[in-house]
Amino acid sequence: MRNAALARFYAPMKQIPIAPFDLPEAQPFLLEGSDTGYLFFHGFTSTPQSVREVAEKVHEISGATVYCPRLAGHGETPAALKKTGQADWVASAETALVTLSTRCSRVIVGGLSLGATLSLNLAARMPDKIQGVVSINGSTGLYRPEVVAPLYEADGPAFIDGIGSDIAEPGMTEICYDRIPRDTLKERFLLTNATGALLPLIRQPIQIMQSRCDNVVDPQNALRIATSVGSSEIQLNWLERSYHVATLDYDRGEIAERIAGFLA
Repeated sequence: MRNAALARFYAPMKQIPIAPFDLPEAQPFLLEGSDTGYLFFHGFTSTPQSVREVAEKVHEISGATVYCPRLAGHGETPAALKKTGQADWVASAETALVTLSTRCSRVIVGGLSLGATLSLNLAARMPDKIQGVVSINGSTGLYRPEVVAPLYEADGPAFIDGIGSDIAEPGMTEICYDRIPRDTLKERFLLTNATGALLPLIRQPIQIMQSRCDNVVDPQNALRIATSVGSSEIQLNWLERSYHVATLDYDRGEIAERIAGFLA
C-alpha cells in the first residue's frame, strides 16, 4: 500500500514529544557582529535549535552577525504548521533578509534542508541583496514517485509521522514535530521543485555541503545544485559521518568552520 511506503520513508529516527518549543534554544536569535551578515534558516518542522550550535561557532570564528529566524508554522504545533504553506515560509525568509540587511551591507544566506532550499530560492530571485549562499542537505525536488503519490490519495491520513532527528551521533536530538500535516508536504514539494527550476539564476559564490548518508533528502540533490547553478565559484563538500540533521551531528564542527571560511 502506498501510504505504508510513505510512512516508512518518513519514519522518525529518534523523535521527542511535541513539547519543548518554549525552550530558549528553540527561539529565534541574533548574534551581533561585523558588517557581514549570515542569515541561517532551520529545516522543515524544526526550530532554530537545530542550527544554533553551528551558528554560535560561526559567529565566534568569523565575527559575523548571525541571524536565525523561525519560519511560519514552526515551533508551535503540527496544527499550526497545517495553516501555513510555501508562500508563508518564503515570506518568513524574505522578512528575515530585510531585517538582517538593515544591519549588514553584505549578506550571505544559508540553511539546513528546507532552510537550504529557501536560501537557494532567495539567492536566485534577489541577487542584488545576497552575496553568497550555503546549502546544507538542501532539497531541490528529487523525490521517489512512491513517496509522492500517496500524498494525493483522497483517503490518505491527515497527518503522517515526522522526519526529524535523523542524526548519527547518539544522544543528539532535534526539537521538531513528531507528525506532519500531509497537505503541508505538498507545499514543501511545490517549493523544492520550484527552487530546482530557479537554480540557473544563482550566480553568487555557493558552498554546498551534503551528507553521504541522508535518510530524508536524496544526496543527488547536491550534485544537481552543483551542476545547475550559474555560479563560477562552487564548493561541494561531502559530510562523511553525519545523517540529515548534520548541524547536530558529528560533522557540525566542520560545517561551522567551512561556513566561517566562506564568509571570509
